[in-house]
Amino acid sequence: MIGGGVPGAPAREVATNRGVALLRLALVPIALVVDLPDRTDTAFTVVLACFAAYALALLAVAGLSRRSPPAGVQAVADLAWIAALVYVTGGADSPLRFAFYVMPIAAAVRLSPRLTVTWLAVALAAYLLVAVPHPRTAVPDDLDFIAEQALALLWVGAGAVMLSALLRHRERNLTVLAEARRRLVRQALDAEARERRRLAEALHDEALQNLLVARQEVADVALGVPGAADRARAALDATGDQLRREVLAMHPLGFERAGLAAAVTSIARGAERRGGFRAHVSVDPSVAGGHDELVIATVRELVANAANHARAANVTVTITAGARSLRLIVADDGAGLPQGRLEQALEEGHIGLAAATERVRAVGGDIGIESDPGAGTTVTIVLPAAERG
Repeated sequence: MIGGGVPGAPAREVATNRGVALLRLALVPIALVVDLPDRTDTAFTVVLACFAAYALALLAVAGLSRRSPPAGVQAVADLAWIAALVYVTGGADSPLRFAFYVMPIAAAVRLSPRLTVTWLAVALAAYLLVAVPHPRTAVPDDLDFIAEQALALLWVGAGAVMLSALLRHRERNLTVLAEARRRLVRQALDAEARERRRLAEALHDEALQNLLVARQEVADVALGVPGAADRARAALDATGDQLRREVLAMHPLGFERAGLAAAVTSIARGAERRGGFRAHVSVDPSVAGGHDELVIATVRELVANAANHARAANVTVTITAGARSLRLIVADDGAGLPQGRLEQALEEGHIGLAAATERVRAVGGDIGIESDPGAGTTVTIVLPAAERG
């Protein structure tokens, strides 16, 4: 029984319109059963019959169609009908005066506190316009009663405003969480694709090439070529080392066998080779068992980012455990980021920091990023210890 409101999903708007239509129609049986002194009055009968036809028509429209008359038009019409019903049933002390309460309450479900305040003020003004000049109102004797009813309407309206603000806040939070989930899914799919591509390139460029060399050397051994056996053995050893590194990097198998510190070290060493920097890793043994999955994924993302963009000489990975938190610090002495580039990159999701930020915030953690041109980048992540175990 209210109009306007914030733009929302069409499905939610349709559901709201249908709910309001049912609420509007419910006023008809209430008017028929409450004790009304003028129940047989012609004016009451005509007004109630017209209102019932109006309510049924809007209910039919809401039930059969996804499109209803403009909400603002409905609200003005609702207020006019309520005012008419209250007027023909006694004015200030009409049993139907409580229908004015529906205006701010129905506005609250539109998730707009400003709209709720507006219609609270309109409903209050309408009640006063009906009650004060009504023929049955004795001024000034009835002014105290009218003031009490106005205050009661204000109290209910204030609750509706608070409800609207709370619902609006929660809806925004849900929207943010839904968007974060979508980004996490996209990032997970992108990370999987990147990892598959990296693994395919590594196996093709290193392991497969080493095996081909070993195969050739084995053939040379059969031909009696000097040194072929040693070269074949070296090629196979190199292939084995490379496969072990890849197995360790493919969590969780490598992690379960080697532990968190070894997994983080292996990831850092792999990035060290790609980025040309020196990796320094320090992992507190008491950290293991807390956020291992998240820590490994985040370290992989951050050191890969350093390898691809930082042009650093040194990258340090430090993981410590406190009484109530786990702290991960990844710092490099590379080029850093130009002013404003960090915020832009995070918004666009182009760098590993964006993925790390989403993952950390998803578990209630906090992330701080310090970066200046020529001064390197330091990422500090704090995860709640409550999530450990």
